[in-house]
Amino acid sequence: MDLRSYIRLLLRRWPVFVVVTVVVGALVGGASFLIPPQYESAARVVFSPELTGDVTPEQRSVATTYVSSRMKTYAQAVTTTSVLGPVITALDLDTTVSNLSDEIVVTIPSDTTVMEIAVTFDTADGVAEIANAIAARMPQEVATMEGAASPATSPVSVEVLEEAAPPESRTSPNIRLNLVIAAIIALLVGVFAAVIVDNFDTRVRRGKDVAALGIAYLGGVTTIRGVAAREMVQYGQQAPERVALYRRIGIDLLFAADETPTHLLFTSTRPGSGKTTVAANVAGALAEAGNRVVYIDSDVRGGRLSAQIGVPQSRGITDIVAGKVGLDDAIFFWKAGDFTIIPCGASSLDISEMLAGEKFAEVLQELGELFDVVIVDAPPMTNASEAARFSQNIPNVVVVAEASETRRADLVRAAGSLRQAGAGLLGVVLTHVAAREMTGDSAEAAEVVPEGTAETE
Repeated sequence: MDLRSYIRLLLRRWPVFVVVTVVVGALVGGASFLIPPQYESAARVVFSPELTGDVTPEQRSVATTYVSSRMKTYAQAVTTTSVLGPVITALDLDTTVSNLSDEIVVTIPSDTTVMEIAVTFDTADGVAEIANAIAARMPQEVATMEGAASPATSPVSVEVLEEAAPPESRTSPNIRLNLVIAAIIALLVGVFAAVIVDNFDTRVRRGKDVAALGIAYLGGVTTIRGVAAREMVQYGQQAPERVALYRRIGIDLLFAADETPTHLLFTSTRPGSGKTTVAANVAGALAEAGNRVVYIDSDVRGGRLSAQIGVPQSRGITDIVAGKVGLDDAIFFWKAGDFTIIPCGASSLDISEMLAGEKFAEVLQELGELFDVVIVDAPPMTNASEAARFSQNIPNVVVVAEASETRRADLVRAAGSLRQAGAGLLGVVLTHVAAREMTGDSAEAAEVVPEGTAETE
């Protein structure tokens, strides 16, 4: 994936990205305020040989060399029980020698007899007291190590060069640094979570998702609100880019069907996918190209084109199949769409059975003699048996699916059912495609959904 792909993914999964980033950032950043503060301070002690004023330079040099050679030994003594035990007792510290020794760092600058005793503790005053108490204990410890009864008789003098002072600020935690680290971790985890969720999301969002299933992708349309329902189904009222889309879909369908007259059945995987809107606009595009088009409104489960444009519902395809009216009595020419419409009708028939029946086949044959293209707006497919019945008389099927709502498994199931029934799935048209998913797909344009109205099925 390139950078733009990741940006589109984050835009698509922004709720996951934002929630995970905020939660992780709050947890990691908040942990900094729960960490007990630590302060550090150091005392400096200098070691020197105890000499009288009448010693020779050679004797002074030997004594100094001796003290220098003993510095590492003195440093080891700092963290022993004999030094830290009395310090803990004197300061009434709630700790052990072992724990306190872990908080002490002893360093000896090169070529010196100076020892720096750095202590870390949870209070500023306490850390200075501990460092100074250790420094004050060192003269007696060194005297003992040198076999003297007291510091006054020790051959090595130990003096405090610099007392430890209470630090003005804590050493850790570094709140600013921790917050920066927390922000970086949160962003990385947020991106990772968005990628994981997107990879496990089985919803179809764009043309690439359809093509990956081995199904032909005819095109995709986005949603634009604030347009009347009647205008949605009028091909002549669409924006130029949408006109070009439906014109191309119509040409692709005629080429894929490769028959004269052409029979096309439009169905969907679920209600509310915008199937009627797509079918009506494809009919308008084919009529504009000079074809004689008839549109059979047979979706009794959802919205009907004839109802959207005000065509009477009293006579229609169900009445023709039932033998109540003749074909001429149920045909209406829609001037705005430039094609003929046969409404659903008022007779109570099982639409699935009707579409698979012999009488409907006879009606199709009769219509084929009068029109170049016959479009059937069928109900959504709910099971495999309906796929077989829908395609019994019309093998050329177009599936309309709503992006971000249709599962890949639903498309695969629909395609499998149609193929098993011997039908030809000409392709899939996606509706409600997010604008950010349109990049790189010239076949996609804008679909219009009216503000405050239910979308045409």
